[in-house]
Amino acid sequence: MSTPLRPEKNRIKLLYLRLTDSAPLIVAQELGFFTRFGLNVKLQRETSWATLRDKLIGGAADAAAMLAPMPLTIAQTLPQCSEKLLSGLILSCNGNAITLGTSLYSKLSLAAEDCDAAAVGRALRNYIRNRGNEVPIRLATVYPFSSHTLQLRHWLRAARIDPDRDLQILVLPPEQMVDSLHRGDIDGYCVGEPWNTLAAQRGIGVIATPCNNLLPAMPEKVLAVTASWHHANPAAHLALRAALLQACNWLADRSQRRDATALLARQEYLDLPQELLTPSLSDQLYRYQGAEAAANPGWHLFAHSDSDQGRPTTEKARQLLEQCGDFSPVTEGAEQAFRGDLHQQTVEFLQRQK
Repeated sequence: MSTPLRPEKNRIKLLYLRLTDSAPLIVAQELGFFTRFGLNVKLQRETSWATLRDKLIGGAADAAAMLAPMPLTIAQTLPQCSEKLLSGLILSCNGNAITLGTSLYSKLSLAAEDCDAAAVGRALRNYIRNRGNEVPIRLATVYPFSSHTLQLRHWLRAARIDPDRDLQILVLPPEQMVDSLHRGDIDGYCVGEPWNTLAAQRGIGVIATPCNNLLPAMPEKVLAVTASWHHANPAAHLALRAALLQACNWLADRSQRRDATALLARQEYLDLPQELLTPSLSDQLYRYQGAEAAANPGWHLFAHSDSDQGRPTTEKARQLLEQCGDFSPVTEGAEQAFRGDLHQQTVEFLQRQK
């Protein structure tokens, strides 16, 4: 039986970045899922994760699609901040890749067809060790505490490359990665789609490995709000989670993802060619310019009411914090930012709507 929901606030500003896995937000907007639960949502595109974080904490927005480790590490990035973030919904898992510039890749003595992450890592390690005191290799990630940083460091350590001593890791906004690689400012990066596929299509980069081959089903984007906003607007927060979980359910049907790419490509959203967005949403990997498509199952895993992928448990939070602790002290109790109880509330609410 349908349960009426009366959001305390129906005009919602929701932040996102120009990435393929912002699909749930755009689908929820265009298919009327927000409206269905009494919300009038304005989607606002930001250019960097730090800007998005600061706007959310400063009250310039109500919610954001945010990197999964961000709500867990606010004390590390903003030690003077008294506000806390929380998440009751993991929107997606996976979605990233590690791309090396074609100039660097050509020096690794690897065939372009070789998509084995370990082999590329070993070749990079040998190259670094043989180049002596030259300028260090520069690899970029999107935020200090991000799945991208964790995946990149994991790959490097697996290849016995010390990410803190053998090269430099920089932070750049996602949509600056391709141009920075083209200019030679960086030698490679770990970023979300479509910025790996774009570099490959332009002949600027070679995808060394999709990150779901390294750490499968790692939480990627979460719906985040401040703790104070949640306490003031519990019904609005539930409506927002319900609409986005419905959008994720819709995206789980891969036959519908082609329609999603047409929505994402529009100027007011990602403003990118549809053919650039299609590969990863179709689980297709194009590693370099002119390459044949290779299957990459699960490149984007979206939440679903019938699975635990979208459930932000304290166990998942602890796993992320443990990996962050590899390079920075983490805060005791930070795992409480992941609220599995709110996810369960959302699932039960949607069941009552049927």
